[in-house]
Formats: sequence, C-alpha cells, structure tokens
Amino acid sequence: SLITSISGFSLGPEAPMVGAGSLVGVNLGRRYIKSKEKSGDSSGIDVSKLEETLAYAGAAGALTGALNFPLAGPIFALEFTSRRAGLAGAAGKNWNAVMMASLAGMAAIRGLLVPTAHVGGHFTYSAKAAIGVLHGREMVLAGLGMGVCGAVAGTCFHKTVSFLKSAIWRKNESSKAVVIGKKVLLAMLIGYISTLFPQTMFWGEPSMQCMVDGQCTPFSATPHGIPAAMMQAAIVNPNQPFASGSAALQVGLAKFSAIALASAAKFPGGVIFPLLSNGASLGHALVSALGPILPTASSSLVPPMMIMSFMAAMLTSITRTPAASVLILAFTASGITPLSVLLPGALMASYVSVWVSERLSKDSFFSYSE
Repeated sequence: SLITSISGFSLGPEAPMVGAGSLVGVNLGRRYIKSKEKSGDSSGIDVSKLEETLAYAGAAGALTGALNFPLAGPIFALEFTSRRAGLAGAAGKNWNAVMMASLAGMAAIRGLLVPTAHVGGHFTYSAKAAIGVLHGREMVLAGLGMGVCGAVAGTCFHKTVSFLKSAIWRKNESSKAVVIGKKVLLAMLIGYISTLFPQTMFWGEPSMQCMVDGQCTPFSATPHGIPAAMMQAAIVNPNQPFASGSAALQVGLAKFSAIALASAAKFPGGVIFPLLSNGASLGHALVSALGPILPTASSSLVPPMMIMSFMAAMLTSITRTPAASVLILAFTASGITPLSVLLPGALMASYVSVWVSERLSKDSFFSYSE
C-alpha cells in the first residue's frame, strides 16, 4: 500500500490501515487468550466476542491515529461492516472499546510522534465561505439532488470496477508471469492517464484542496505538486482554475478511470480520499452545468455545499458510511468553513445516496456479512 501510494496511484492508505489495525487487534486478542490458557485461567472468556471487539478497536485506532478522525474513525469502523445506512449490529457492544482505541491512537500519534503538528482540517470550500448564506429550500434541494447524483456516480464506479475485474482476471489464474504482466500493463495505462491529467496522480488528501476549490489552488502548490516538466502534456492545466464545466468533467472522468483501473488491477490501497477528490471535480462540473439556475449572489453557499454534498454522496454510495463520511469532511475542513451551514445538506445527501444506491443495484463494492 505504501509503494502504491508514493508511486502516484489513485489509491490511498486508508483501507490497508483499517485492515492492518483489525489484524493487530485480533492478534493481540489471541495472544492474550493463549497466555490465559497457559495459566489455566481462560474460563469464561468469549473468544469470538473478544476478537470482534479488538478488531473494531484496532481499525478505529489506526484510522484515527493516522488521519486524525477522532469521532469519524470509530463510526466509520462500525458503519463500514454494515450494508445498510446504519451501524453494524456489534456497535452497541463495542462502542466503548472502539472509542477508547480511537482516542488512544490520536493521543499516541498527535501527542507523542508529531506533537508540533497543527490540529484541525485545512480544506477550504470557498474563499467567501465565512460570510456566505444558504436558505433552507436551497439546502434541501441541493442535498437531495447531490445525493441522487452521487449514488448514480458511485454505482457506475463499482459496476465499472466489477466489469473490469471480470474482463481482466480469469478465475483461478495460475501463471504468475501473466498476472505480473497484466498488472504492469494496467500500471502503464494509469501512468499514461496521469501524463494527460496530472490531477489523477496520488491518493488525494494532500492535493485535494486543488479539486475542492476548482483548481484555484494550483496543483504545484500542494504537497503532491510535481515538476512542470511532468505537466507539459496536460489536457487541463492543473495550475489554473477550471476554465469551464467541461474541463472539470474531463478531470473527473480521468480520475474516475484511474481509480477504477487501480482497483480492478488489485493494487493495494483505499478509496476514501480518491473518491472524495473525484467527487469534488465531478461536483464542479455539475455546478457549472446547473449554473443558470443557481443563485447568482457571490455570497451564496449553494455551490460549495453542492461540492461537499457530492463528495459525501459519492463516497457513501461505495462505503455505506453516511455519518462517518460527513464527519470526515467536517474534521478535514478548515477553520473558516461554516460547517453548521454546509453539513446539514451534506448529511442529507449522504444518507439519500445510500438509499438510492441500494435501489440502483443489489450488488455493492464491498462484501458484507449483515
């Protein structure tokens, strides 16, 4: 996963961290049980319950500690294992342990390993966000609309990945040389996309501001910035604001393709921030298309709310984590972002996306046991 992320693929470290945290938790539980068995004091221990609790705790602690999601981490872990728009059945039984692990992870990383790092988010959705206005009808209409659009985009994503997997991989593929050859070709294709659209490179979190504000922040000014020589073939200049909705759409479709190909190729990595970044660019394209009917006042918060809502809806249609997705956006937003104004619509879009996705497709990106 580390090699995938630093190589420029559109996959992040989130899913591997969740998996690794869960495995560490389960392993610690098994070691504890073995120690009790050796001492003859293992009676009364519910092994499966202990392993379940430590798996959730490990996942929440890893996600929170690494990405600084103090409340989103545990909720994500408990929502992620449920197919529906709600917490897993184990939520009530494991909530205390999951919260303790989450806070411990945050304290260890932020208090000991990187004690001087700034606390808080850094994504700014609009330069005028702090003084903007949003009316109730605008919030409801935009939230519902973005929820449906995000569900459609997310369903198209997991259908595309499913189709690519079936087309690329045979059942019981036995030749390692063939597998490696296919992965190399897919990596080259993803690399070619990135030469035309440098915005598709990397997993998104450090460079997502570029997409959130429609490239008003130059790509070269972000931590993922790349040399000018690597952007000479760019179809849409990543260092200039989107000139039109078509430019935003092209970037969005390119990012969509890069994430889908990387996922179908089975490269290790997560899709949380890649999909959020993809949702931002597609959201800008949608805002541009709907421009004639949107409020014209420069103080209107409808456009940034639509961007945030589409980001949440697209991610949620894949991960089925509506509450956690909105909390992730909240904890990563900058201090000048009026969250009390933007979040209600994003929350509406997030839940609507799950409900619509369930009706658009019986299948889902991930497999569920409940």
